[in-house]
Amino acid sequence: MKLKPILLVLMAVVLLLSGCGAAKEPGTVGANGEKVVIRMANLVSADNFLNIGYEKFKEVAERESNGQIEVQIYSNGTLTPSEDIEYEMLQTGVLNVVTNAGFIVGANAQIPAFNIFDVPFLFENEEEMYELIDGEYGELLKKSLEEKSNAYYLGTFSIGSFAIANNKKSVRTPADLKGLKIRSTTTPLQASTIAAMGANPTPISYGEIFTSLQQGTIDGVQTTTPLIFADKFYEVSNHLTLTRHFPLPHILMVNKNFYDSLTDELKAAVDKAAEEQVQYARQLATEAEKNAIEKMKADGVDVVELTPEELELFKEAVQPAIDKNIDKVGEENYQKALELLGKN
Repeated sequence: MKLKPILLVLMAVVLLLSGCGAAKEPGTVGANGEKVVIRMANLVSADNFLNIGYEKFKEVAERESNGQIEVQIYSNGTLTPSEDIEYEMLQTGVLNVVTNAGFIVGANAQIPAFNIFDVPFLFENEEEMYELIDGEYGELLKKSLEEKSNAYYLGTFSIGSFAIANNKKSVRTPADLKGLKIRSTTTPLQASTIAAMGANPTPISYGEIFTSLQQGTIDGVQTTTPLIFADKFYEVSNHLTLTRHFPLPHILMVNKNFYDSLTDELKAAVDKAAEEQVQYARQLATEAEKNAIEKMKADGVDVVELTPEELELFKEAVQPAIDKNIDKVGEENYQKALELLGKN
């Protein structure tokens, strides 16, 4: 991925000032009791539930290290304008710890095992997803990330399940989506899924969604209910169908070189902070999703909860999209997930 020149300069300056680009002996950083800074960044406001999860990491890491670790959180996109660049900053060491979805759902989704989250209707609920990734499949994710990046896997939590919002009509079956222009990423499984449902997948940048809904460039959007609520898409797209066809996972990662350089005691503090952040973030996301749906209903949004029979129509409709794109996940990875979920 090509970074803008100004971002390259920013990254170089941060590296220079922090010394994070210099080689460090494994297990030596913090050995003399010096302060160790961990930089984290996200794109959301300080009061967003995703950032509140970051605050949990800060609280625990600083507590468990007896103040030797200082966590600096850059929220609201102050250090990075996109998740793709955020991921690159983690790889280079400009950032030390991030939670990120962009590297698995964006144009540079390069680790097939993580694309399991893009298989529509694979999970009945988020608890089922956590059961999968907290077990044997989670070990596969850890190994895959370590082999193909400069990061270690620390855990996964969802920031909500996908729904479909549109400003044309109430949607209860795939036939109701026919002809509607629904914003989608260019990720093969996501774009193919909304197309298989009958809509026209329309790739536009996330920041253009609200205006595009206002102007009629698109008729709707598929994303999570907390995002539909937080970014006020429902104000210009007041029909919401709770299909829950994808989760939107965030992967918590730490820069490999940074982590390896820490003393065992500081590694333990990072591990503990990551564990508590993941569990806390899962609770926050569940609350955020419930709150988003309730508030949108109260604001007069037409919220459709599908019956089991209606949901089955959507599941049947997307099977060709799965068959066509399963190579993006890897047949072996897909079969392993089905086996672990008891669905094959």
